[in-house]
Amino acid sequence: MQEREGFGSRFGTLVVIAGSAVGLGNIWRFPYMVGTNGGAAFILIYLFFVLLICLPMLVSKLVIGRRSRKTAFGSLRTLAPDKPLMKYAGYLYLFIPTIVLSYYCVIGGMTVEYFIRALGISTTSTPATSVLWMLIFLLATDLIVTAGVKNGIERFSKVMMPLLFLIVILIAIRSMTLPARPGATSSADDGLVFLFRPDFSKVTAHTFLAALGQAFFSLSIGAGVLITYGSYIRKEDNLVKTSTQIALFDLIFAVIAGCAVIPAVFALKNDPSTVLADNTDSALVFNILPEVFPEMPFGAIIGAFFFFALILAALTSSLSQYEVPVAYLVEEHHVPRKKAGVIVFIVAMLIGTACALRGQVLGFLDGLCANWLMPLGGVIAVIFVGWMMKKADLMDELSSGGAHRVNPVFFSVLRFLIRYIAPVGVLVVFLTQLFS
Repeated sequence: MQEREGFGSRFGTLVVIAGSAVGLGNIWRFPYMVGTNGGAAFILIYLFFVLLICLPMLVSKLVIGRRSRKTAFGSLRTLAPDKPLMKYAGYLYLFIPTIVLSYYCVIGGMTVEYFIRALGISTTSTPATSVLWMLIFLLATDLIVTAGVKNGIERFSKVMMPLLFLIVILIAIRSMTLPARPGATSSADDGLVFLFRPDFSKVTAHTFLAALGQAFFSLSIGAGVLITYGSYIRKEDNLVKTSTQIALFDLIFAVIAGCAVIPAVFALKNDPSTVLADNTDSALVFNILPEVFPEMPFGAIIGAFFFFALILAALTSSLSQYEVPVAYLVEEHHVPRKKAGVIVFIVAMLIGTACALRGQVLGFLDGLCANWLMPLGGVIAVIFVGWMMKKADLMDELSSGGAHRVNPVFFSVLRFLIRYIAPVGVLVVFLTQLFS
């Protein structure tokens, strides 16, 4: 059996897990979710879900992973061998990242294609070329993951995550300072108002579901990613501090990504509200922004940097999804890591090809995972940590075996959120969706 790997440093832990959270969920998905769900009001609801529901779930996932030292598939059956139903959660935590990986790579392939176009190289978009770009992106993901946890995923993230953050900040600054074009009825300032001045008249039950789905999607809460990554965290690392930093970094990055996209649409497009409403899914980033960049000063350079940032974001996300089934094959079936990578590559290629050829398949899988399966996976984790795990075991993990002091009041509040608020909040939104 191969020796089990782990993260080599606390900084490596942060950038890897933050990378799985930040990724395309923030640059590709967050701007169009904001644009189609009321702007600032959506952001506030998203913030509420992140802090009161997703953060406790994030802590729970990392606790499960580090406590068990097992993959997402084997973690709960290791911690609760007397609870047969827990073994089925492992299948869910394995299924979700495999499916998300498959359609993520289609979007990742689009980032590669648009980056090449931004460099001035013409390409023709056909179903065949979409599959080709998807395969190129999937192969890049495979090469990094199969290099190992430390030498592949962690090494890549340490360099590329700071670079990604810097690029998106620079683009956001340029977007927010764009002058309105002659005759325009809106400006970049109007885009900032849309982002930061709530209009609760636009809030519906769907807005809450969309905000919760985005929070789960962005933070990878419901998938097996955080459990698997949690199993690589060193015992001496502070899980509460790490979880809080990841959630805050994800939130800040999402807002910056919104600032990179929304103000540019308001400054350079006629009737921006209609543009935002009509361009859901990947259309906003891949159809609208390529029209926006040429109207900017130095637009070609900015566009190239933007789509390069998208490639980095897509890779940081796809690495985490890819690692879950690879780790499962390595640890549960003792498959060599490179061979496990080949198996996952073939599965993702088959599903990804269907998504590339039929956009409806991608949309269905995205909605299924983000709105239903991920919340379900998150609920299972908090129910286990809140109701099945011993209180002393939870404290032991949060304090890293006594190495860190955990305030008793904070512990009580966190455990209350894990036991009651997080699962009830998700169930309420589920019911809203069922009856709407």
